Amino acid sequence: MSLTVSLIAVLIPLLFMQEVVGRLFREFAVTLAVTILISAVVSLTLVPMLCAKLLRTHAEDQKRESGIQRRIESYYSRLVGEYDRLLIWVLKHQKLTLLVAVGTLVLTVLMYIAIPKGFFPLQDTGFVQAITEAGPTVSFDAMSQRQQQLAAKILQDPDVASLSSFIGVDGTNNTLNSGRFLINLKAKADRDGVSTVMDRLSQDAHSVPGITFYLQPVQDLTIDSVVSRAQYQFVLQAATSASLNQFVPKLLAELNKQKAVRNVSTSYLDKGLSAYLAVDRDTAARFGVTRRDHRQCAV
Repeated sequence: MSLTVSLIAVLIPLLFMQEVVGRLFREFAVTLAVTILISAVVSLTLVPMLCAKLLRTHAEDQKRESGIQRRIESYYSRLVGEYDRLLIWVLKHQKLTLLVAVGTLVLTVLMYIAIPKGFFPLQDTGFVQAITEAGPTVSFDAMSQRQQQLAAKILQDPDVASLSSFIGVDGTNNTLNSGRFLINLKAKADRDGVSTVMDRLSQDAHSVPGITFYLQPVQDLTIDSVVSRAQYQFVLQAATSASLNQFVPKLLAELNKQKAVRNVSTSYLDKGLSAYLAVDRDTAARFGVTRRDHRQCAV
């Protein structure tokens, strides 16, 4: 009983964890806790009754043994004998056994280094999300035209079933020059893998000028709170916009030099058109123009 309570107490923190860790381990904790409870109930109720029915003296067991039981007992005895023979051989060759153990450890380390790793494995759900971006001075009509050209190019891919296209400022697109696609792929048995399809779509998108295309597969389990252009995000903060103007291009240039990184982009837009108004407050006051009117004119 004390062991059962201790094991369940260890799992309680996992049940109340939030964020990604909680989402990953909550089902595991619930399953393991329920299994431990069932095991405790069976150990306290069913097992004693089965022991009263099944456990007998050795003489009674020999009288009631059937042919199948004797055959199984013979197989078990031979298995124990084979294990005993191998154990004696291992104890007589301790150096060879130690070399095998060290070789296994070295091979495990090498495989750990060589095997691809990631925070979340890439999941093929049949859906791909795409973020499009044009120049900061593009008009709505020009953005719409480029988005339609890119949509027509995507639909020509044999593994694409349909898509949805969005442009304009909304809850996801923060600026007029950005858009997005939700691409539905065909059944998994009738198409290539999602990585192959994404690489092919990225190559086809280069034929549409004036628009940039970023692809990312839709995952069932993510930690993103916003729609992003890539699987990994890096947040750069500064006290002033002048500092960001200085260091964002440098960071992008250094990341683009890395061979392990591709499709580097930034959501920081500093190339748009802007106008600065200098209000002569004395002259405005003589004409009855208030500060409230200043703000309305600026908007």
